[in-house]
Amino acid sequence: METEQLFKILKIVIILTLIIGVIGAVFYLVYGFTILWQAMAAGIITGFLLILVFIFLALAVSLWLKLMLMKRELGKCRLELMEMSRKSAKHDENDDEK
Repeated sequence: METEQLFKILKIVIILTLIIGVIGAVFYLVYGFTILWQAMAAGIITGFLLILVFIFLALAVSLWLKLMLMKRELGKCRLELMEMSRKSAKHDENDDEK
């Protein structure tokens, strides 16, 4: 009789141990998934921010190149206008002398 009671108590202890172990494993998995979820979310946000940084960097470089080309073109146009102004002034002086 005592051995039957010991087996019943042993079964109850084993079942309680398994239940507590399963509950602990579930809590551990939930905790692990929340940490994993936060890490994935942080990685995704960091990726989006890096993409935005590269887009803005490319935009800044392209706008800077466009500005430099416009300055160069403006310098050429300024020289052409100065040359035309000199020719026009010489032409006006020649017309005044006649």
